[in-house]
This record gives sequence, structure tokens and C-alpha cells, in this order.
Amino acid sequence: MLHAAGCSDITPWSHDKSGKSEYQLWTKSRNPIQEKQIFTTLYKMGFLSSNPSNSTETFWSCFRQALDDNKKTRDGKRRILSIIANDFTYEELEYNLGVASYTVLESRRHAVLNGFGAPPIEKPKFHRLKFKIEQIDQFDSFFMRKDIVNMSSYRTHSKSGLPIMYLQDHKQALWEKFSEEYPNGMRRTAFMTRLQGSRFVYQDNLSGLCSECNECGYESFASINTIIATHVEDESLKEELTRKLNILRRYMRREYIKDLKITSSGIPAHKSCICHCLSHSFGICNLQHFEICNDCVELFQFFDLIKNQVDEELHELLDDYLKKLISWLGHHARKFYLNTHVQVNLDELDEDGAVIIVDYKMRILPHTARETKSQFFGKRGWTLHSSLVYTKDITNNKLDIQVYDHWSDDTGQDAWFTASSLHTVFENLDPKPKWITIMLDNGPHYHCTELMLIIGQWKEWYDIVPRKWIFLEAGEAKTLIDSHHAQISQAIKRHVKLGCTIESGDDIEAAIHDIAGTKVANLLPNRNQGKEKIGTIAGIKSLHEWTWPAQGEDTGFVCARILPGIGEWKKWSPAQIKKIRKQRKNEKPNPEYSTHTEPSKKWTLPIVVSKDDSVTNDEFLELDLLNSSLNSMDITNVIGSSKKQIHDVFVSGWALKSNKNYKRESWKRISKSAKHLLENMFHTGTANPNNKFSAQQMYEELVRRVQLGELDENDVPKISTIQNWITGFSRKWKEIMAIRELEARENEIIV
Repeated sequence: MLHAAGCSDITPWSHDKSGKSEYQLWTKSRNPIQEKQIFTTLYKMGFLSSNPSNSTETFWSCFRQALDDNKKTRDGKRRILSIIANDFTYEELEYNLGVASYTVLESRRHAVLNGFGAPPIEKPKFHRLKFKIEQIDQFDSFFMRKDIVNMSSYRTHSKSGLPIMYLQDHKQALWEKFSEEYPNGMRRTAFMTRLQGSRFVYQDNLSGLCSECNECGYESFASINTIIATHVEDESLKEELTRKLNILRRYMRREYIKDLKITSSGIPAHKSCICHCLSHSFGICNLQHFEICNDCVELFQFFDLIKNQVDEELHELLDDYLKKLISWLGHHARKFYLNTHVQVNLDELDEDGAVIIVDYKMRILPHTARETKSQFFGKRGWTLHSSLVYTKDITNNKLDIQVYDHWSDDTGQDAWFTASSLHTVFENLDPKPKWITIMLDNGPHYHCTELMLIIGQWKEWYDIVPRKWIFLEAGEAKTLIDSHHAQISQAIKRHVKLGCTIESGDDIEAAIHDIAGTKVANLLPNRNQGKEKIGTIAGIKSLHEWTWPAQGEDTGFVCARILPGIGEWKKWSPAQIKKIRKQRKNEKPNPEYSTHTEPSKKWTLPIVVSKDDSVTNDEFLELDLLNSSLNSMDITNVIGSSKKQIHDVFVSGWALKSNKNYKRESWKRISKSAKHLLENMFHTGTANPNNKFSAQQMYEELVRRVQLGELDENDVPKISTIQNWITGFSRKWKEIMAIRELEARENEIIV
């Protein structure tokens, strides 16, 4: 084509097929020979090159070689490519270097994090140290104390299967207390990490966990809140009263017991504040109280403020609520004192004794298990009685725990069943202790005259001395046995989820036998003992500590007092006991029981000696000296007239059960107008689940109707009453719907 155009080839180098150059020189000059000679001379002199260098190709070739020589690591190909990764597009890099888009992305990240072509920054190395066994034992021991946590009997942590522990205070406050007691223990980060996302939960409102807390505390506060919302018209004052009420509730629920003091040996300590002197609250303090804390004064000032804003006809009702709240404080004081004595009795253990905690398991079967067989419904189908036995291992400085779970089709939870279950425990204990201390709740199946008379025969029947029998205050999860019951619930749920059923006693044993230290057996009490009626020990419900002396002048007597270490012993002689027994003869239980299963592993607890922050004898002496110096002072001048009223309320022994002075509310039915409104709200939620009302929301709606004048204030039921009504009405409604569905199907078949 160039020849046809009149051009001549003047290339000074060979450009045939074997030539290495891709370039040619052509001219259209009239004298091409002369020009070719000139270019040949220039070529030979080195001014022309047949293959000029391509810097771009050299650039890409060098990078390809560098990438091929390095590994696919962040210090290899990514580091090399990061030099140019941000200066070229994805397409250019992929085409010229043959790399993937992900490699380009990571190289760009490398450039941002470490610099262009810079080596990657070395990550800091964490050197984690394992906790010492002593530190873990300190943590576990700290979070087993009742002043730190409140254990749930029914709720369990989904991951660990252990019972939920309700923290009594915020985590920071607990850390400060822990670090003070164990200065050489785990550090703050480790402490907080072990609490985060675990079974330790902080919950401000724990209503329903204890019947007395619910009745005297939470329901009283709810009623006072209703009075404020209904009868106080000034919105700013209403908001202020509500705020003070919430502060007061938190103080009484969580802060009050923090100022109560008790020694490590279980002796209540004296305090100058009359409201917080534990020995004064139990009637054993002879010292003077010259202080009243501002928080306790605030309680009385709060009620005075409400009375000034409401009608006089509500004053008597408010006074009754004040008495209930004072009784609630007494309940906390008794619970704090008795829960401390659980540890006191464990500290008194020696190699010859045992501490036994017993309890019935309520609501043993989960809902899914109950559906398997209808007769296994809570305690209606079968009963589980647990006995948790502590013994001391002197050699290893540990507490050995054995649990005897006795299940039975006999659902009579009475004194005879309790005696039969404990008989089985005594017959299988090895080694058998010489003395025992038993702690339990104050249910009627335990706190009764019949059982007290049976225990008096144990020395003769089993050669075991019942040193103490202590009734604990009502409350949720009082002892470690509630943790065991929570594990049983979790084990049964797991057993059902694995596809198994709970249809017989063997299924029960299979579900729970893997729990540490647990021995399971079927128990069938003999019910052929005499049925003659017996008398009643006077005032038995207010007596929390019992003993049956085996030697000395009181041998054969039954002795009891109001609280452990508090008050004088009340004694019943053998003649008085015989009179109470009447014609009844105490027969030794002889139940039938199956062979106990053997536990898969032992259950042990460490014995941790913590820092004793209790009151010492020297501090008692200082208080005595200070008190003697104040005897000459005129208390009336120190304490104002408003505080004198507090002295009339917090009299000596005000926290004892026998000194309760509030009246219980009479039982009444839900009014027709309130029931009609509740049914409307229930059906609204049934028709549209998005509008479903909870018990709290129903209660708030009824209060709003009171404010509108559509409902009388006295017709508003409690939240707990509404919750029970929802449960019952829901069950009836399902039955009605099922019957209607069956009738409709029968009619279709007939047609």
C-alpha cells in the first residue's frame, strides 16, 4: 500500500519475519537513497534504536514479577500492591497484573491502615493470666450471699442452665464492696466481665417473689400511687409526690438493710439510729438511741404531705399503709437476720454434725411436660421433697453437699410426709452425724405442733440429736436448695426438648439424676398411723428457733424462742407435751422407698474466710462510753417534735412478728362494673394481639376510668388480682371456644 502511494522503505535495520523490531521507516522523498544512508549512519552511531524502551510495560512487568515472588499475605502481595492500589482503577490493576478485586480492596485497606508499601503494624500481644482457684472461690462465695443476690426459684439462665440471680445493688456498688472485702482478689475488669451477659440480673421491681413483700410493700406503694393520681389535682405536686414515692420505695427495698449490722457470730449490733438498730428492733437493746436518719424521717414527712393534699376520710387508710410499710421494714430486718444465721450455722459445722435444709419443690413440671400427661400437673400429680445435707470435709477445707430428692404420688404435704422423707435421709446417710441443725421455710407442713412432737423422738429413734430447728423468714430463694430446684426445672425442660416424656417415676429420675450430688428415690409414706387429734403449742407461728435438749436439767423438754439468739426460751415439760399430744402416740415412720440413684459427680463448696466487717467488741465498748456520756443530754432538744412520733412507732421489738399492728384487707370479689371493663379489654386483645393488655395496663386503664368518674375507686382490684383473673378467665374462655367448635363440627356431621 505504501509502495502504491509512492513511498520508499528507508529502514536501516532488518524487519523481516525473523527481525526483532516492530518498527519501519518510510519516506516519500525524491531522493530516498540519500535519506536511507543518513538513517543508516545514525543507526550505527546509536542515535536510532530498532526497539525503543516502553516504560509503561516495564512498570507493569516489574510489579507482576514482585507479586509472583511474594505470598498471599498481608505482608506479601497486599503490601506490594498497596503502593499503587489507590492510583489505578480496579480494571487497570486486574488487566495488567492479573489480580482479583478482593486483593485490590485489601491492598487499599492496607495502605490506609499501615501506609503505602509499609509493613503491617504488629498487633499488641495480650498475656492473659488464669485466675487462681482462691480468686474464683472468692467470687462464687460473694455472689452466694443473701445481702448481695436474691436467687430465683424458677427462672434459669438460658445458656448455663443455672438459676437467675437478682443483684441487690448496681454493679459498681457491688464492685466497691467486693474490692473492700477481697483487696487481693480479681480486678475490676474481670469482675465486670463475669457479670456481663450472665445469670446476674439487676431488677428494681421484684414484686411477687415474696408474698409479704408483695402485700406490705409493692401493693401498698401501688395503692398510694393510685391515691396520688386520683386525689391530687396539682400536676406539679402530683409529679413531685410520685418522684418521692419512687425514691422511698427504692430506699426501703434496697438501701435500708445496708445500714443493719450483725457480727459474724450472728449477734445483732447496736446503732445510734433507732430505725437501724437491729438489737432494738428485736427488743434486746438497753442503750440509748440519739439519732434518727433523714431517710426514715422522710417516710413520715411524706405521709404528712399526702394527708395535707387529700380528704380526711383517706387519712385512716394512709395510716394503715404506713403501718404496712413499717411491717415491711420489719420483714426485711428479720429476713436479713435469719439469712445471716444460715452462714452462722454452716460455720459451726464440725466433723460430727450436719446442717440440713429441706423444702418442697413447687411447680416442678414445665408447661410442655404437663401437656404430656395431664395428671402430672404441678403438685397435683406428684410431690418432690428435697433434703440438702451439708457436711464438713476438714482435710480439704470444703463443704460436701448431698441432695436427697424424694418424689411420690402421695401429694399430702403434711408433717407425716416430712417426717417420712427425713427418716429416709437418716437411714441412708453415711456416715451418720451425731447432731443436726435443720433450716427450712415457715410453711404449715413444717411449722406445726405435730412435727415438733415427732422431732422430740429422733434421739431415741435414730440416735441423732436435733440441735436446732430454725424457721426462715418468707422470701424468694432463701437458701441453696432453691438453686437446686431451679436446676431440676431446667433438667426436666431439657429432657422434654430432647424428645422424651414425663410419664412415670423412671422418667423423673432419668431427667434429674445427672445433677451433681443428687440422689433420687421414690417415697411412699405409710398412712396407717393414728388419726387422733392433738393440741396446739401456743404462739407456735411466732417462734423461729426450736431445740430438744438431750442432756442437762432440760432433757425431755421442748424449747423455743422468737429468733435464734433472741429472747427467753419457752419450755414445755414432758407433762405438758403429753397433755398436748392427748391420745396420739408418736410412731416411727416406716415408709417404702426405692433404691437411691448414685450421683454422677460430687457437689462441693469451698470454705472461704472473708474479711469480717461486722461490729467488734471494741466498737461495742465505744458505743457504751458514748451512750453513757449522752445519758445526761435532753433528747427532746436533739429530736424535734416530728421525730418524737418515730419513737412511738419504732418501739423496742417493733420488728418482731408478734408486734405486727396493721390490719389485713378483707377479701372481696371484683365488682361487676370492673369485671365488665376487664372482659372488654381481654376480648380486645384476643381479637387483635397488637392491642393485648397486660395486668399492669388493665390496672392503669381502670385508674383512668376512676379519674373520668366512670368507676368507683374502691372497685379497682390489685394488679395481682387482675393477673389471677386473666389466668382464670383465659382458661374458661378456651374451654368455651373448644366446646363451641366441637358442637359446630357435630352439627356439620349431622347435616
